Order: sequence, then structure tokens, then C-alpha cells
Amino acid sequence: MTQFRWKTRQIIPASLLVLGSLAATTAQANTALNLGAVPTGTGWFFGISEGARVISANTPYEITVRETGGTRENAIRLTRGELDLAFTEALVGYEMYNGTGRFEDTPNPDARLIYWIAPSTMHWAVRQDSGIETFEDLNGERFNPSSIGGGGEYITELVFDILGVEPDFQRMRIDDAAEGVVDGRLVGFSYNGVPPIPAFTEVHSSRPLRLLSLSEEQVDQVTAELPFLTGTVIPEGTYRDMPEATSLGIFMGVAANADLDDDVVYEITKAYWENQEQVAASFKPAEGVTPQTVIDNATFPLHAGALRYYQELGLDIPDDVLPPEAQ
Repeated sequence: MTQFRWKTRQIIPASLLVLGSLAATTAQANTALNLGAVPTGTGWFFGISEGARVISANTPYEITVRETGGTRENAIRLTRGELDLAFTEALVGYEMYNGTGRFEDTPNPDARLIYWIAPSTMHWAVRQDSGIETFEDLNGERFNPSSIGGGGEYITELVFDILGVEPDFQRMRIDDAAEGVVDGRLVGFSYNGVPPIPAFTEVHSSRPLRLLSLSEEQVDQVTAELPFLTGTVIPEGTYRDMPEATSLGIFMGVAANADLDDDVVYEITKAYWENQEQVAASFKPAEGVTPQTVIDNATFPLHAGALRYYQELGLDIPDDVLPPEAQ
């Protein structure tokens, strides 16, 4: 397999789980498609659902969005053929396709990108009464790196390794982590999502939180090694009485296996983008994201059906974004 080569593209800023077997070749006959998503208590579940809603309303396909642990779980289930569509992010897609990192032993060279929805923002928060004010203060402390099976967990591990930060990671779902912060068992928790994250807002209302902020030097240090991440800011007031915090963002979207019927994926892609303004109207992080955003920030090949749509738009498609079956 030819490895997808990471191209250092600028990430453009912008302010589906039924565990059944899918026979992709019969997808056109079966109008029900399942999309593995994320935990329900997150902004992303709403954003994913909005995309599925406009697709279902404008195609013969009924997209059912199901709760999962997150992008890593989705990638595993997509590889097994247990999902029709999978919510993913730039790093998961890259590693899944190339068989590197977490997917060294379970590569999926058939993974294909359909569209990006929006960039997501890493949140690292601690209790205000914890005395922790910097990332370095987390050393040895009981901290949740994000929901088990989610991309945020892995990103936290990568970023903290680069920064030399070594907390005592406590791994659990985001709702359990939130409870642990409130009752004092954890000093803090993290999540990769669209602000404001409901779980963070709820915890903050009962036990005030502090968002940890990266320095400019730390952003440069991390993005030099992880170019799929970009520096971003969580604005002041996103969470009550919290100042702005500098963090990291990554693009999130929807993928499928190459054997999902090209015509099905073409119709899905077309319906999504022709109605994307509806998604952005109710899911603000999607504002400003365009088909060109997908091409500029792709970290693994496009699905042939999606490629057809983007080519119809007249977009210039780089060779490393072309799927092998289209070359």
C-alpha cells in the first residue's frame, strides 16, 4: 500500500452506531445507513445529527446517528465493516489509512474521506480549587485525558508527551469524568469538541473550572511535530466568567470504506454541501467550511463518490487526495 503522504497544509480556521454487518455493494437497495458518532452529551453529536438530517431530507437514504465512544471506536468498527459511515478526525483518518500509530496492527487502506464538518477544539480544564494553573502542574495528578475511544484521548496523550507532562491518567467516559471532577476524585478532564461543551458547562456551574491555556511557544512546539493540529482560541465568556484560553484544533468529518457504493456517496456528498448552510445556521462551528476546506485539509484519500462531486465543482484535487481506485 502506498502511504498517504502528509502535506503540511494550512488548516483553515472556522468561527453515524448500530452494530450490524454492512454489505456495501447492496447499499443502494438498503436505504438505511448508520453513522457512528460520539457520546450524546457533546456538541458534536448535535452537529453530526444536523448533517445527517439534511442528507436524509434530500436523498433516498435515512441516516441514523448512533452514540459511540468516539472517533477511535468508529475507526475500528469501520475497519470491521460494522458501520456504513463513521465520524472521524484528521489524525484518526491519517493513521487508520496508513496503518501507523494506534492502527499499526489494524490498518484500513480502504478508509475514504467524504466531507469535513468543522474544526474541533481541545479543552483541558481543571477545578479552580485544585491549585493547578499550568500544564506542568498536572504532573502526577489524577486527570482524565478525554472520553475512552475518542480522538481527544489520543491527542491529549500526544500533546502531553511533547510537552513533557505526565499526569496520572484516569480513563473513563466523559459523563463519568465530569462526575469525578465534581466530587473531587479528579483534578480535571479534557475533551475534543465544539465550545461550549455541555459537560464542561454543567460541571462549571457546580464546581468552577479553569481552562488551561497553552503558551505561544507550546503551540509552536506541538504543531511542529503534529501538523494536523493548529493553534486556536476559546473566546472569553464561552464559559461563564472564564478568560480566553489558547488551545489546539483539528478537523472532524465523515468517512466510509471504499466499497460503499460510489453513487450513494456522491448523493450524500452533494446533498450535504448543497444544504450545508442549514447545518451552519444551527451548528455555528461549521460556518465558513467549504468543499475547498476538505481538499486543503484532507489527511487520507477521498471516496470516489465524493471525488466525483468535488471534481464537478471544478476543484483542483492534489494527487495524494485521489483514491487509488481513481488513479
